[in-house]
Amino acid sequence: MSLHNRRDVLGMGAGLLTAALAGCTDTNASGGSSGANGEDEPTAQASFFVLSDFASSVAGDAAAVENLVPFGQHGHGWEPGPDLQRTVLQSDAFVYMGEGFQPWADNVVTNLEDAESDVAVIEARHGVDLLGAPSDGDDHGDEAHQNETHEEEHHNESEDSGGREHEHSDADPHFWLDPTRAATAVETIRDGFAEFDESNANVYAENADAYVQTLEELDATFEERLSGRQRDDVLVAGHNALQYLDDRYGFHVHALTGLSPDDQPSAQDITRAQGLVEEHGITHVFAPVFESDRAARQLVEETDAEDTLPVTSIPGVTEEWNEKGWGYVEVMREVNLGSLETALGAE
Repeated sequence: MSLHNRRDVLGMGAGLLTAALAGCTDTNASGGSSGANGEDEPTAQASFFVLSDFASSVAGDAAAVENLVPFGQHGHGWEPGPDLQRTVLQSDAFVYMGEGFQPWADNVVTNLEDAESDVAVIEARHGVDLLGAPSDGDDHGDEAHQNETHEEEHHNESEDSGGREHEHSDADPHFWLDPTRAATAVETIRDGFAEFDESNANVYAENADAYVQTLEELDATFEERLSGRQRDDVLVAGHNALQYLDDRYGFHVHALTGLSPDDQPSAQDITRAQGLVEEHGITHVFAPVFESDRAARQLVEETDAEDTLPVTSIPGVTEEWNEKGWGYVEVMREVNLGSLETALGAE
């Protein structure tokens, strides 16, 4: 488990920084389990919707968790305003994915460390077995290459004596789409919460155990409902964020572009995708939520594919999901699993 106890405010000048840290020290001078805001309830800030959902499940009623990314924003590319600095400063913990995923979050962590603050920094990705990035906009290599990548990355992480993981340039960050890997992140968050709030450690452990069981049930549901599929290939008309689903459940993901959601498909990508539809008998084209569906609609119009279907790496939450009270588990089950069943002929 990777956690650093730090507190600071990002981006302040030296004078303001000193004053902020002095005020922060006064706030916590009494010790105990009181939150950084002076209330009894500890508070944690999360840098990504999925992490806020995991952390909320661990916290239960023992701590408050907030998602720093505004409603409706894409968690990969969003950049914070100045208010975020004080929000993190006034909290007890900062939960983020890991170095390299969100540059602004890396800056927050760096400044917290430099100032030797007492905000707990929890790296949710710590200890997760990461896949290498797809080699292009389509597939991600054979199983032997993946296993070699896993071993190398795990070795690199274990040798990092600085306490904070280093992002591997060839790693796919979307591990949470595999419920078993998501469970590892939940356990890391549990350990982090227990370290900065020892008085509620048993509560966090119980909540984490219950949520991990929910993730195990989700994993079993995916396994069961995709087991009778008639096809093994799906096509994503967007960036390639689904290979952890591919890796876990044994089908194959083809995508127009690579890992970045900002990449735009070229005419050559569209031509290649048209050939994939014909070659693999693909009946539905995935249109990633939070991305343009123009390419997906074009492929349906120009090939024998019947329709588009939504799919998501859950970089944020839509208005509909928010109104329904959906979190990670519900989006995975109601959006991704439903679309996979249809596209793979497993209904």
